[in-house]
Amino acid sequence: MKSLKTYIIHVRTAIEREKHMQLQLINRKLDYRYVLDGDQQDLNPEVLKKYFTGSMQQVSAMASCAFKHFLAYESILADQIDYALILEDDIYLNRRFDALSEDILTEVTQRGLSNFLISLEDSNLKYVRGSQRKPGQYIYKAKRGRMAGAYLIDKVCAENILVKIQKTKCHLPVDWFHNFCSDHGIIDIYWSHPTVATQGSLNGKIKSMIDKKPGSLFRIASFRVQRVYKKLMWKLK
Repeated sequence: MKSLKTYIIHVRTAIEREKHMQLQLINRKLDYRYVLDGDQQDLNPEVLKKYFTGSMQQVSAMASCAFKHFLAYESILADQIDYALILEDDIYLNRRFDALSEDILTEVTQRGLSNFLISLEDSNLKYVRGSQRKPGQYIYKAKRGRMAGAYLIDKVCAENILVKIQKTKCHLPVDWFHNFCSDHGIIDIYWSHPTVATQGSLNGKIKSMIDKKPGSLFRIASFRVQRVYKKLMWKLK
């Protein structure tokens, strides 16, 4: 039987993030582990040289976030985990998450997919086109990801990303680096439909690690209106 572990990227040390994730995980049968290492103070010259190049080779929130994802990949390989669910700690999982996760894993097995990263979120309000959707299908090939707040990745994909880093280093924020790897045929990216997660730092409910802007009722309401509109527009495409 294939193994699945959940890795929670702990991008902030704030207590509210810990409480938030506990609420997301309660009553869910997930074998999870927090990625607590990789804060900015851990980005010493040796780490920066090993993993990064260009503008990413400096102490920053973006480098710290990317490093935490890479640490999760290294843990996947060390523990020989077949599939891993990666969640950043501002993620909101909706009520369809548990059922859809099982459906996605079933489809992965049935289709024999390998070397995949499956985006589960709609934080950037992008969806599978209505013309591409098929009854009973939950995974759709895509050229680019949809942020890096919630995705399913397999061991092969994690290894291929780490090999690329070993060869040429990471020169982009982690979600853009995923896109770069997809563009160069290193990994395969898919989108789930429907989506089951949204980043709280995008919908305004939680402060962002990068810009640290507080949420507001207007921002939350605006995001919800835009999401309804975007879902309709993508459905009609």
